[in-house]
Amino acid sequence: MADRTLLVPGTQATNLADQNGKIVYNAVRVSVGLQKDDLGGRPPSEWQALLSTEHRPGLWAPTKTSLEPGTEVTEHSVVGTPYDRMLSFAEPWPYDWRLDMRYNALKLLRYLERNAPQEGRWNLIAHSQGGIIIVLASKLASRVDDFAHLVGRVVLVGAPLAGTMRATEAILWGSTGLGADQVDAARGMARTWPALYQMMPSWRAVLDKDGNEAPDDQQLVQPGGWPGAWGTGIQDDLLLRTREVQALLHGPMSNFGPSMLARAVLGKKQMSPVTLVRNGNDLPADRNQMASQLGDSLVPAQRTLDWGGTMYANHVLLLTGKPERHAMLCQDEDVVATTKKFLKQKTPPAPASA
Repeated sequence: MADRTLLVPGTQATNLADQNGKIVYNAVRVSVGLQKDDLGGRPPSEWQALLSTEHRPGLWAPTKTSLEPGTEVTEHSVVGTPYDRMLSFAEPWPYDWRLDMRYNALKLLRYLERNAPQEGRWNLIAHSQGGIIIVLASKLASRVDDFAHLVGRVVLVGAPLAGTMRATEAILWGSTGLGADQVDAARGMARTWPALYQMMPSWRAVLDKDGNEAPDDQQLVQPGGWPGAWGTGIQDDLLLRTREVQALLHGPMSNFGPSMLARAVLGKKQMSPVTLVRNGNDLPADRNQMASQLGDSLVPAQRTLDWGGTMYANHVLLLTGKPERHAMLCQDEDVVATTKKFLKQKTPPAPASA
């Protein structure tokens, strides 16, 4: 069998379903506001409990995938709209994008092992959070060669390996994805999702009122970064998970090994938020008070390059023309073309099995 190509999508690009297979999160509808029918017919009063999760300290797997009694929520299907050009030559891999990314990374690793081509290796294409999951999967393999034995090529498109302020936005201020009248519910459920915390910025994103970097204990990955009422619902365990994942992501390509080919694609055309100002114990009231730098509207390019280091930067294709915004990067003509060309490159021989 020849190589197989797998697409690992980004946050919110997988529909979620309950234990009966009924869609309870219709990702196609997020940008225009979810309606009752998009959440399994549940009334708005149940939405927060439906989509909230529960995790026990020290365990990557969730203890509850829904706080609605008698309900379990799991991944269902990947949304085609942002990926249909990639899905013409790649298989989709759905996952529950709310959960601890190490949990999903282990699931991906086991999937690659169980379904490995008899001849050839996997090609992996990732968008956004999917890129973090692939990097974590490589780090969680027993040995460097274990991952390279499975995977020959990796393309990371818009992967927020150094984090993104967009994750902070959802935790701080909520989202209108459920509708303008459900912002509080959206914020409440988001504060139970480990993956969002784990994508918060690794850089010092909080500044003081004079524009200087706030102390470490006032940064968003620390409990002290959430003063007073801002800390309602913020879980110290989820902040700890963030720091653990950020440490694991250092040297993002260090476990790919010499037998693999790797390419990272970053946009540098759209303004992307990078910092906010803390005034005493007060944080900004809305997202309009964040400062921005060039990126893809979600991933700031220079922050990511600086954090990734030379080895990572040597594998980056920086798009400075007119690339799509972050959510639609995998539909961008240049991204699709460079991905197809990259997948045709000959890989070094796979390492011998252990």
